[in-house]
Amino acid sequence: MTVAALILAAGASRRMGRPKGLLPWGDRSLLAWEVDELMRSSVDDIVVVLGHHAEDVRRSLGDGARYCVFNQRWPQGRATSLSKGAKALVAGGRAAPEAIVIQNVDQPTRADIIDRLVAELRSSGAEVVQPSYRGKPGHPVVLSGALIDELIGATEATFGLRSVLERHAAHLVAMDDEPVVRIDLDTPDTLDEGRRLLGVAGVATNS
Repeated sequence: MTVAALILAAGASRRMGRPKGLLPWGDRSLLAWEVDELMRSSVDDIVVVLGHHAEDVRRSLGDGARYCVFNQRWPQGRATSLSKGAKALVAGGRAAPEAIVIQNVDQPTRADIIDRLVAELRSSGAEVVQPSYRGKPGHPVVLSGALIDELIGATEATFGLRSVLERHAAHLVAMDDEPVVRIDLDTPDTLDEGRRLLGVAGVATNS
């Protein structure tokens, strides 16, 4: 199974007060850590969608900058980044991947969780797989590549990924021992708990 991942990292991060992709995360930035986890997973292709402070974030990634695309429409909402990333996966006439992992930059996760969800998509035959923690849906979401046209067509008017999930109900994978699947780094006060759950320190040497 060919697997691709989209990291949506274009937003202004107003509530955080600085670009989330540049947050100190262990010995690197948050976004660099996320890219490294994807590279450790079963993912074959990565697209990182940038917008606000794109050049600063790109530079923080080092070699990972090769995965980046710029979404000029990022101020119009996250759905534009989802569409931009999905288009990049099939650019140049490439075949769509069989599975697509969708991850928001403020919802970091581990390689083994990604692999578990991809395996569940493969074995269950579901169109969408999503982890749950104590009955509440979590992240990341993994979709069948057959849905890529719906991702490309995502708009804010149709509520982006939410509308895709409404049309294709997610197969939930209970991960009640993994609170990490509910991490949401919206504000500075969420950072310490996120780092603790993922076992990283707070000071980056290259951010």
